[in-house]
Amino acid sequence: MFRVDINDELKLIQVKTNEESKEEILAEGYFIFDEPGHAVLVIFEYINILPEDYCKLGQLLSTFILHLGQHFKSLICLRLPVTFDNRIDFNKLEFKSNISNFMAVKNDNLKHYADRNIESQQDQYVLITDKQLILGFAESLYNILKQEAYWCATLTLEEMKNRINSSAHIAMILDKTYNQPCGYGRLFLLKTNTQLFGYMSDVAINSSHQSKGLGSILINHFVGTFLKKYSELENINGTLCLLCADKGNGAISAPKIYRKAGFEYLNDLGNRIAIFSNRDFR
Repeated sequence: MFRVDINDELKLIQVKTNEESKEEILAEGYFIFDEPGHAVLVIFEYINILPEDYCKLGQLLSTFILHLGQHFKSLICLRLPVTFDNRIDFNKLEFKSNISNFMAVKNDNLKHYADRNIESQQDQYVLITDKQLILGFAESLYNILKQEAYWCATLTLEEMKNRINSSAHIAMILDKTYNQPCGYGRLFLLKTNTQLFGYMSDVAINSSHQSKGLGSILINHFVGTFLKKYSELENINGTLCLLCADKGNGAISAPKIYRKAGFEYLNDLGNRIAIFSNRDFR
């Protein structure tokens, strides 16, 4: 019924009717592939289907997201046009997001705390955003992620370096006493004419430095980075998303920190944000 066309050069993606004689573009947008982080961000600029046409919309979403998952073998994060916000009854939609720990927030609800910064811990810690400096600590950061981030259990050192190099924005917290990193995170962004879509990932704090507010400082830094980028643009909407830790040391603390920044689980958001996630590659 539908065909998905991917233009890697233009980063353009289209969903068309699968009838050559009456070909019609039903949805069009742009994507960015974070290959080292195994995530794809997609913004549909328009969809030629009414939000209330649950049958056709569900079929389009199912075809599109499953096709992309198989093509990229990665997490798919899809943002629909903001005109679909508050209009889709997800209970009537055939397609469902399958990731329970996926969280999102719109720019209007993001909470940035000007006083929650590294200066409050200045005697011991410093926040570094210079990519080349961070690369110098790649092996130490690799060890932190292997230990603290269960999703990086199979990560290699070379992949760690690729994660650092490919990031749109990156940050590391350094313990100045021992000149060793103790925190890390990255932010990936996709911008179109109508939206700014961000994905925060790999946020991890070394266990020996946890319960000191460093996770909050790191997340607050990325929220500030996203809002600054958003403020530089005109007449667009912003959405930030992430996968929240749901096991290990961060399973209890991470949801609390993200909620303070304004993030909500998809189940709690209801239909306020027309966003979908999936990582079914089969």
